[in-house]
Amino acid sequence: MKVLHIISGNDNGGGGNHVLNICNKCNDNFENIIGCVGEGPLYLKAKTIDVRYKLFTKKLNNMELIEFINNNSISIVNFHGAKPFLMHLLLKRKIKVPTVAVVHSDFRYDFLNNKIKYYIFTPLSIKGLKSFNNYICVSNNLKKLLEEKEFKGNKAVVNNGIDIKKINIATSVEDMRNNLNLNQQDFVYVMVARLHPIKNHRGVILAFSKLTLQFDDVKLLLVGEGKLRLQLEKLIVDLKLENKVIMVGNVTNPMDYINCSNISVLASFSEGGAPPLTVLESGIVKKTTIYTEVGDLESILDENSGYKIENQTNESIYNAMKAAYFDVDNLKQKGENLHKIVLKKYTIEKFWENYLRIYKNIIKK
Repeated sequence: MKVLHIISGNDNGGGGNHVLNICNKCNDNFENIIGCVGEGPLYLKAKTIDVRYKLFTKKLNNMELIEFINNNSISIVNFHGAKPFLMHLLLKRKIKVPTVAVVHSDFRYDFLNNKIKYYIFTPLSIKGLKSFNNYICVSNNLKKLLEEKEFKGNKAVVNNGIDIKKINIATSVEDMRNNLNLNQQDFVYVMVARLHPIKNHRGVILAFSKLTLQFDDVKLLLVGEGKLRLQLEKLIVDLKLENKVIMVGNVTNPMDYINCSNISVLASFSEGGAPPLTVLESGIVKKTTIYTEVGDLESILDENSGYKIENQTNESIYNAMKAAYFDVDNLKQKGENLHKIVLKKYTIEKFWENYLRIYKNIIKK
């Protein structure tokens, strides 16, 4: 079975990582080709790792894509993201093999960081998404959303998986903390997420600001990059948190930052994949997490494996952060419990097996 994945070459988020996980060279369940629509971070990454890839132009009515499908014995074409969905709308009658859309996020909020794009591209993305007969959702919540919005067609769920063999802690906790000018005794929160409104960095910073009024030994690491950086930097200055909040941008190995922290924070308004990657990464290094009930986390985590944020208000985030601080003696055990959940249900091998099962069902139908 040969699968072609169509995705924007400019993708630098969870969707791109999801595709790279499918196309991992160790996946011998089926053959994969990444079809990058235009250049960008994902395309450049594909060029540097051992995966098969093909660069396509950004044209929506892309006959180059049709020709490639017809001449390379493609078994199924998998579309990822808003622009590929729109391409499918225009090309579907010319594609002679089964197609499927992977729904990575809540399509209602994909363009929330740009008002013009939000009003123009959101309805186009939805129209493109509705052109499919088959859907793979990366969480049960997204599958439920499609059903509520009366999307026709077959719907399946594939949970995220993490490649345990690739986990590499390059720097010790002590050295990481020294490099970041953190005291070894500091209570460190870490948030690994692109700087996008949906991730709720502002809410976390405001909650953390309140926490610093009570405790001198707390620090917050923000790992990730995005268009909100200047706004968040200004907020940090306005709140006089320059010595408490450290923005490190994009890093090659976020695991080192999670590993040197006491606990991770996920306060998003919405998440696509279930569980979110940062939760899997935290679990692998036996760190527990503060979380909102997104990405199916309401059915994955509980009081034995994390600290729930009751809602995304600043006060609720603050309460969860404070609860974790006072519960320092139980952090290790909760991290161990999360680790066991990841190993049992969310390995990369289970991820590949789920995709194989769904592809076979689509081709059979």
